[in-house]
Amino acid sequence: MHILITDSGVGGLSVVAYAERFVRTQGFTEPVRLTFANAAPANDYGYNSMPSREVKIETFDRFLRNVTERFASDMIYVACNTLSVLLPEVTVPAKGIIETGERRLRDALSPDAVALIFATQTTTDADTYPRLLREHGIDAARIVSQACPGLADTISEDREGSRTRVEIQRWVDIAKAKMPQSDAPIVACLACTHYGYRKDFFAAALGDDATVIDPNESAVGDLFTTGGASHDVDVQFFTRYAIPETTQEALTFFLSEISPRTVEAMRNFALF
Repeated sequence: MHILITDSGVGGLSVVAYAERFVRTQGFTEPVRLTFANAAPANDYGYNSMPSREVKIETFDRFLRNVTERFASDMIYVACNTLSVLLPEVTVPAKGIIETGERRLRDALSPDAVALIFATQTTTDADTYPRLLREHGIDAARIVSQACPGLADTISEDREGSRTRVEIQRWVDIAKAKMPQSDAPIVACLACTHYGYRKDFFAAALGDDATVIDPNESAVGDLFTTGGASHDVDVQFFTRYAIPETTQEALTFFLSEISPRTVEAMRNFALF
């Protein structure tokens, strides 16, 4: 089985890592090939920098058609909230991580809890998470969306974490100030794949009573329904630009314990 996983940067590489670990430890019904394809056109020009939704859709649709032709995978999983919001308007069938995150968030919400959704500006502007929650009967007053501009880049560049910790605390404080009741239970969703790398920082900033959901950890359930006898898994990493060394160092730090094989693939990336 060949699964292509993509993101607008490298945050979704954690989904590859969790998937590799699952097949290596739990097995699957057949050998698995995991291909990560970075959808960003350039290191300094990503989807959140594009001038309009139309440009984002056109760029992503072209990318999906190109990788479909090149890699001929059995499944495409979009491990990116920014890009998942565009899936209804592209021509290539794919699963998206927003479905994973919204389901996990909804399941975790008690009747009196407030959902805090931390995301990029593009994901927040799309209103997809709140809309899906409202469609399932969650009162809009119990939903707080918080964009965190620049946070994904900071996480990628800040292995030590001091700048990231300060930024996360700032965005958490802003989000909590929007809550209708300050003492309500909190269920926070990290609706950007980079944010999961610093789940512990979000948990510390939100407090001991908050529940923090990282959809990256749950994506395995959307890729594999069961284990099996085959533990054969291959990982490859493709990108349009050279991954900066600071980003490689940070990802190595975040992912080495989960999946050394994924880190090796990232370190040996291929340009396409």
